[in-house]
Amino acid sequence: MSDESAIVTRGAPESKANGAPASFLHLQSKQVTLAAGTLQPRRPSDQAGFALVLTLVVIAVLALVTQMMSAWLTTALEDAIANQHEVEARQQMADAKAIALYLLAACPVSFRGLEMTVGQVRSIGLTEEPRNAENFIRLDDSPYRLGGALLRFQDARGLINLNLGLPGDVYALLGILGVPAEDRDGLIDKLLDYLDADSFRRLNGAEAPEYLEAGLDPPANAPLRTPLEVRRVLGWRDIEGLARDDTVWPRLTSIAPVAGFNVNTAPRPLLMLIPSLNSDMVDQIMAVRRTTPIAGSLAWQALTGIPLEAPPARTFYFPSSTVVLTLSAEHWPLERRLSVRQTPRLADGPWVIDYDLETPRAARDGAEETPDNLPISQLLPAAP
Repeated sequence: MSDESAIVTRGAPESKANGAPASFLHLQSKQVTLAAGTLQPRRPSDQAGFALVLTLVVIAVLALVTQMMSAWLTTALEDAIANQHEVEARQQMADAKAIALYLLAACPVSFRGLEMTVGQVRSIGLTEEPRNAENFIRLDDSPYRLGGALLRFQDARGLINLNLGLPGDVYALLGILGVPAEDRDGLIDKLLDYLDADSFRRLNGAEAPEYLEAGLDPPANAPLRTPLEVRRVLGWRDIEGLARDDTVWPRLTSIAPVAGFNVNTAPRPLLMLIPSLNSDMVDQIMAVRRTTPIAGSLAWQALTGIPLEAPPARTFYFPSSTVVLTLSAEHWPLERRLSVRQTPRLADGPWVIDYDLETPRAARDGAEETPDNLPISQLLPAAP
């Protein structure tokens, strides 16, 4: 027997001796190799990573779109509420204006104000004073409530007249706005040049050439049409107290063709301009006139102990034919200001509106006064 056959012969019994044929052992070794291969960890594929990033991007975009839609809806809702408030406020002020004009046309005027009665002869321009009614409306800018609207009636004679007032009155008025004394004369000259019809310039005034040099429109050379028109006068727009949106200027001034100064309806800052009056005396005057108007110089001296002198000059105690009506409403930042001139003897109508403006609400001194209800129950029939 050759060596090769001997080797084969010896190998066969050896496999049998182990209890398994060679072919089975070979198959078992493959299974062990495969099993060992399954134990190795597999890395994430590129597709799985891209899907994760895409998912995050989609979530971020959806969140951004949702936030934008929420902000848009919030803004739209706020705009809708603001528009609703504006419509309601304008309707309330329109109703209040109609009732106020009716009262000004139908009710007689007394030293106290508007007497809440109809059928009496109006006393404007007459010497006979109407009988006092049970209720009356004060003409000193006191607030009155009518539904959601607030009304204020201000006698134009209780204000400083910018078209007809004396330079001394305007000089004192500029002091209320904090204008230094050395600057007031120049401002007054410029105002007078703006009002007069000629083109001759005062010493410290300004006419068309000075306005063109400053890049402004030339002066109107005519009476002011509204109190705030003074902002067009050269130098006046630089007054800080006048440039403010809530300036008190419209509450202190008038452009109506009315002469005189009424201490019964003048606001507190203007009463403080009267010589020899201090803060306590002005408070006393305002408290007394609320129920008992000052009917003449004797009553004034009995109340204050001093004769009435200028400025302001040309003292009257009876309201004029022009009333500045101020209307406002809840949830509305503006107020509507009308200058109503009563013309009962004209065929064109019982009143003329000199101006009608919407402006930011004017600043008021101290705490806001609690409004009374407008006393019209006896004049207007109850709603069915």
